[in-house]
Amino acid sequence: MSNSITGIELTSNFFNIAKNVYRGDPLWIPENEDKIKQQFSKNNPYFKQGQAQVFSDEAEARLVGFFNPDVEIEGESVVYFGFWESQNNLAINQTLFSQLENWAASMGASRVYGPINFSTFQSNRLRVDSFDKSSFIDEPYNPQYYPTLLQQLGYENKYGYTTAINQSVDNLAVQIESPFQDFKKQVEGLFEFERLTGEVWLNNLEKLYPLVDSIFSENFAYTPISWETFQLLCGESFAKKLCPNSSVIVRDNKGDIAGFFITYPDYGSLLNQQAINSGVHISAANISYSEHYRLLKKPRLLLAKTCGVAPKYRSAKLFPLMSMQLSLWAQGYYEHISGAMIRDDNASMSFYKNLEKAGNKDFITRRYTLFTKAIEGESKEA
Repeated sequence: MSNSITGIELTSNFFNIAKNVYRGDPLWIPENEDKIKQQFSKNNPYFKQGQAQVFSDEAEARLVGFFNPDVEIEGESVVYFGFWESQNNLAINQTLFSQLENWAASMGASRVYGPINFSTFQSNRLRVDSFDKSSFIDEPYNPQYYPTLLQQLGYENKYGYTTAINQSVDNLAVQIESPFQDFKKQVEGLFEFERLTGEVWLNNLEKLYPLVDSIFSENFAYTPISWETFQLLCGESFAKKLCPNSSVIVRDNKGDIAGFFITYPDYGSLLNQQAINSGVHISAANISYSEHYRLLKKPRLLLAKTCGVAPKYRSAKLFPLMSMQLSLWAQGYYEHISGAMIRDDNASMSFYKNLEKAGNKDFITRRYTLFTKAIEGESKEA
């Protein structure tokens, strides 16, 4: 498995390393091997300009480096590391990360960020607490020793992220009903709030593609993706898992999309190794709200996953309005609700913090980190 601009053929050992790390862990969601193989194949548009290299120990650890010559962060050429899985062995990781950093230097990069699988459109970040809690789709899930290993390897925290889980949708609805109605009166006649179903998402996919780019282009480490890649990542399989009862789309008085808030249930209990052992396991690639919501046991958790507001409407208070709307729509369908993996310095964090300040005591949190390390321009011996 070598440096490639035409794709990489992954061996069974690549996946066995992860299986060995999480052997006996009922909460781990096994990797979708077919999907990952497809991501590394020459058919992935990423390889039209990007490169990747796999570094691995035969049985103990694996690591992938990603380099896109078109990507600079804060004026620096960068490499991402991702798909990192490892036993608690510092020496092996010192070897693999040294090889990664040498490769990064050879690409002309001066800094490494990670974990990031290909780009921030896909899985990224590392969990740094709540290691005994299960994960939802695309949420980091890793052994407790991972953050310590990275720190021992010289990696530092770049940004922190928080998932804030409210453990009573009913209490939350009572708290926000009155302010929601007050806020909504202020935009009456300017915007229409509708439920965002999978069908609505797919019918508007061509309009959403440029909108998503304009909304998130200023986010840290954002990398534009092709229309082809957007269709793969955000097409039919993505739309099937959306919650049609609580996801929100907002249109202005011209009918244009002003914002959206994507929600879906926490399907983790149907996907993890415990589900496999009980015979209920479903592949993440096949997850569907219409088929699988009914299989979820109480308390059911709704994930308020991704919110976007068109740049020209960022002063219109659409984020809190959509947040409150989806919370009210969640009543009767979910017992818990969560804002998922919000960067700590993001203005949207104020929504949950203000609820706490107003007396809401139902929140618990999980924490994540994106790591970084500056590297030397000349290769070092591994």
